Amino acid sequence: MASLIALQTYHTLTGLFAPQLAVRSARRILMRPRRLPARDWEQPAIDSAQRIHFRFGLSGLRWGKPGDPVVLMLHGWEGRASQFGRFIAPLLAAGRQVIALDGPAHGQSPGEEANPIVFAYALMEVVPELDRLEAIVGHSMGAGALVYALSLGLSVDRVVLLGGPSSLRGVLNRFADFVGLPGPAHARFFREVEDYTGVPVDDLDGVRAAPRLKPAALIVHDRDDEMVPYGDSAALAASWPGAELYSTSRLGHWRILTDERVVQRVVSFIAPERQQLPRAA
Repeated sequence: MASLIALQTYHTLTGLFAPQLAVRSARRILMRPRRLPARDWEQPAIDSAQRIHFRFGLSGLRWGKPGDPVVLMLHGWEGRASQFGRFIAPLLAAGRQVIALDGPAHGQSPGEEANPIVFAYALMEVVPELDRLEAIVGHSMGAGALVYALSLGLSVDRVVLLGGPSSLRGVLNRFADFVGLPGPAHARFFREVEDYTGVPVDDLDGVRAAPRLKPAALIVHDRDDEMVPYGDSAALAASWPGAELYSTSRLGHWRILTDERVVQRVVSFIAPERQQLPRAA
């Protein structure tokens, strides 16, 4: 707590008297993830997976039979491929092959910095290497990156978004508040991110892009998510033709990945031909 208060005090003061110094510091913190270790419950999925590598260096985990339809999965900030472990057995039982990526600068993939834009580019690099891609699942920043990749022309039949943000502007506003940047420095912080990534912040506006998106979409969000507001998914679902919003409660941002009801709903959406699926391990 003391370190967070010190961080916020630093950005508040420098944001008032040396705003460019403050926004550069905030941008560096924003884009440098920690590589966090897997939890104990993820280990069975890791043990049963095959570690794979893609042409441009990205790493991932693969489960299932080659030749079966592929479900591609992308985690969120400071996440990893094995966080989708509870989805594996039901998807395999539904006749799917599962490939979960370690995003750039996460897990065993290379890099030191990450953001939704490079996550989206990672999806677009990997997809051409996959035969029979049927669906893509994204959690948190992975979900936001998936929407951006779709707006750039990524093609897939079905997508699932788990606890994802609807816009980069909202993410940056929340982050700027979290690190203590004063209000007048927010616009400068947006420009710093735009200059660094080369992409306008509002290009990553899912609500604006959604009316043009073609895949069938299941959008899952917990009403008690304290990291990404539930309203983001509600607005995205309302703008996406035919999208379904599946709402949960008391799961927050992370337990949405392990809840059996969520797992079953996602698998039923991806594999609607399967009426009876085994319970998640």
